[in-house]
Amino acid sequence: MSKKSIITLGLALVAMTGQAQDAKICRPKAEHILTAAQNHLPEGIDELLAPGFHFSNIKQPMASKVLKQIIAQMPAIASWNLTDTEQDSTVLTLHYTITKPDSTTSEATIIFSDDNLVLEANLLPGKVSLQKANPSAKALPEVKMVRIPIHRHGGLPIVNATIDGKPCNMFFDTGAPGVILNSKYFDHNISGQVMGSGGHGAVGTGTVSGMHYVKSMDMCGITLSETDIMTSDLSNLETVGVAVHGILGQSYYKDFDVLFDFKGSEIVLLCPDTTHQWLLINGYRCQAVKGVKRGHLLVFDCQVGDVPVVLAFDSGAESNLLASDWPQLHPTSVKGIKKANLTGYGEGRASIKKGKTTLMLGGRTFKKLQTAFSDVSRLKESKGIDGLFGCEVLAKQKLLISYKRQELLLID
Repeated sequence: MSKKSIITLGLALVAMTGQAQDAKICRPKAEHILTAAQNHLPEGIDELLAPGFHFSNIKQPMASKVLKQIIAQMPAIASWNLTDTEQDSTVLTLHYTITKPDSTTSEATIIFSDDNLVLEANLLPGKVSLQKANPSAKALPEVKMVRIPIHRHGGLPIVNATIDGKPCNMFFDTGAPGVILNSKYFDHNISGQVMGSGGHGAVGTGTVSGMHYVKSMDMCGITLSETDIMTSDLSNLETVGVAVHGILGQSYYKDFDVLFDFKGSEIVLLCPDTTHQWLLINGYRCQAVKGVKRGHLLVFDCQVGDVPVVLAFDSGAESNLLASDWPQLHPTSVKGIKKANLTGYGEGRASIKKGKTTLMLGGRTFKKLQTAFSDVSRLKESKGIDGLFGCEVLAKQKLLISYKRQELLLID
């Protein structure tokens, strides 16, 4: 064999070795993205993306923002499975089947460049086509504390915000990862749209209908400027008897500690480094309960009756929520069972049962809490959560949630 032939064969073997190595390097990165989507946590994604990362005609830097929004709003994922690997001279494509908690499936493809970075990440079956891009920016107020008046409708907290000069009613919902506008009042007003499954709740899955460009949004001095916000049909949430212009999810206030005072009809946002001093000055006594962040939710070890449970805090939960079969499994822990309807995000509406339960949290006992029994498989399978507690507890107890410290303070 000639020297030239030996060199050619050697180069071929190096190329083959590089191709095999690509799959081994890229698969953990692909599954990092899938795990982020399962947990609705887009942090750490940027370092995986190639400079040429894109969604159709959406290019950087907006492409990564869209991916993070999709990750934060993904429908529940129970598991995924690598079904096929395709490699040509320029890209490596990994094909996955995603299985949802209800056993339905969808397809996802993640495409890598020759330097093992993500060029495309198609997680949703719908088309993504967005042409106008505007960076988002949050300007926090100079003060360390913001008082926000709330109105309760159907037991749920509604706050007032101003969007492009228009007064709006927004659900203050810690169970939602981001801000969503009601497409009934906000059409997508930019060129192109994002389509596919979007936000989700205990009942139902919403559909992202578009993106609305917002020049300015203000809630008591906390603002967003020059940003695109997802829109969805939130008509189902207007059963409380007032216009609901949107959902104010956690991304808007996650940098603050959030104090809920339903009896005082206000929410107080505090900079985390000044919270304890502010509470001390105001003469509050507090009991801390440590939690754990799972996805965007803070979860806590609780007890319903004499049964240990893991529950997530959700200010958008009008009633506490436990599994459908709870009354059958723990009949002595429920009183006054009756039929009811549970309304959720998107088109979600389910016939359920409700009853009164007793909840123990941080050594305190909350009696006669209205509790809905519905399908919580999405929460159980994706995050190991048995249910939710929210407005029923807030009506009885002033409390503060700290996402930074991952704790809850019961306040006297």
